[in-house]
Amino acid sequence: MNLLESLGFVGRTAATGVHALLPLGLRVHDRLSRIARDAFEDRGANTVAFPTLQSRTLWEESGRWDVYQAEGALLTTRSRSGEDMCLAPTSEEIAVATVREHLRSHRDLPVRLYLSTAKFRDELSPRGGLMRGREFVMGDAYTFDTSAEGMRTSIDFLNAACRAALLGMGLTGVFQATADGGSIAAGPSTEHLVLGDIGQSSTLACDHCGHRGDGAVISGRPTACDDPVVNVIAFVLTRPDGSTAPAAVAIRSDLNVSPRKLAAASCAARVDLLDADALPGLFGKQAGTLTPWDCTHAELYFDTSVAQLDDFSISDGADGLRRHLSWAGAPGLPPLTPDGTPLHRAAEGMGCGRCDDGSYHTIRTIEVAHVFELGTQYSAPMGLTVPDAQGSRGPVHMACSGIGITRCLQTLADLHRDHHGLRWKPGCGPADLHLIVLRADLPEMRQRTDQIVGQLQQHGIRLLVDDRPEAAGEKFAYARLVGVPHALVLSPQQTDGTVECIDRWTGRQEPMPLSQIPSLSSGAH
Repeated sequence: MNLLESLGFVGRTAATGVHALLPLGLRVHDRLSRIARDAFEDRGANTVAFPTLQSRTLWEESGRWDVYQAEGALLTTRSRSGEDMCLAPTSEEIAVATVREHLRSHRDLPVRLYLSTAKFRDELSPRGGLMRGREFVMGDAYTFDTSAEGMRTSIDFLNAACRAALLGMGLTGVFQATADGGSIAAGPSTEHLVLGDIGQSSTLACDHCGHRGDGAVISGRPTACDDPVVNVIAFVLTRPDGSTAPAAVAIRSDLNVSPRKLAAASCAARVDLLDADALPGLFGKQAGTLTPWDCTHAELYFDTSVAQLDDFSISDGADGLRRHLSWAGAPGLPPLTPDGTPLHRAAEGMGCGRCDDGSYHTIRTIEVAHVFELGTQYSAPMGLTVPDAQGSRGPVHMACSGIGITRCLQTLADLHRDHHGLRWKPGCGPADLHLIVLRADLPEMRQRTDQIVGQLQQHGIRLLVDDRPEAAGEKFAYARLVGVPHALVLSPQQTDGTVECIDRWTGRQEPMPLSQIPSLSSGAH
């Protein structure tokens, strides 16, 4: 971020977490935005522009006004007519409201929309420059389908478009990881990540086979435990139809339950910890004293860490641990037949769930895109319904994705830089070619520069022209700092039909006929 600021790509403002895009930075932003938009439009999405300033009424329809207000993340204002409004941090409400006005029949679906707008979130501690700010640019997509099956097809579309966009921007090593959808989603979500020391999140990776994914989701082989204790954790499962049911997971006491894995095993749309105050009424036990034998009337799941145990302990209330038990039963405890399901979180040092030779270790990651399953979480309360072929109306199933455009800008700058400065992939930087003009004070050099610029612009090539009255060494150093993929050197000693070309990535320098120059930017967007 410091290099982007010193080179005039990004400027700080008086407001913490709010940055200005200066001419070079705006050029990169516009190119990344175009790459993302093309990735979605090429796959059939239509691009729209939604307002960021939105009415409280919409957010009350979805039930999120009070929720976001309580979290302190919503930036709000009031118009002179007294209408409460917000600078939206996300676009689910306005997307539903817009489609609702135009949807007439199931034959109008699926609908797939793409937009790129500024978002506003009152982050508690905005940090890392463009990585986490109060104002940022997000490339969003929203899909609308008649069924859950159609929604899952749209999720595949969103993941494919996100991946194509990120690769088109020049990001390498992009991988996907299943994650918990959080409050925004009605089901599982998919993160698109790259490895990077500047990352503000982390993931686990096997030190042998490289298997990686979100730490709450991937499988891991727990090490043996000499004196295992079986704990029971109680949850509330929310079904896709909105109904709820209690559930319990028996798991080894040194491990944690992954809500995402439990949701997949139980087909729940949402998983939440059961409030401790509700335990006595449902199971007859206080928190910390629940055993598998107390939960047989509820949905009971056994993690693989305990399903095969034949000698373990359980908590026995005020009397402490009850030792040397097995699933075959004991006095007062009938036999149980556990069917093991992998429900535990992988953790640092845990054996790899894919190979037998490695173990997981934490590495830093940067989340650059996210795909969410929304289901009917927004369409149902906001009345977005559609009649089917028999005329019966039902809520529309939704999914969405988001690509952090400004976050990708800083990620590219940080991941691809070297000791000389920035390095941009073709089609992603502030220009395709950096023209270094030596002795620009000479009339013949000015004339030659104008001629070459005109020829290159006819080919649609974006140029950065350095005709400042500075020494050659300073211009070369500046070109390396800015990092345009190729620099062309014009000097009085060259013949009219040849220029010197410098490859920023390899450092190779060679004379090149002007006729070959357009091919250098063939990867430009």
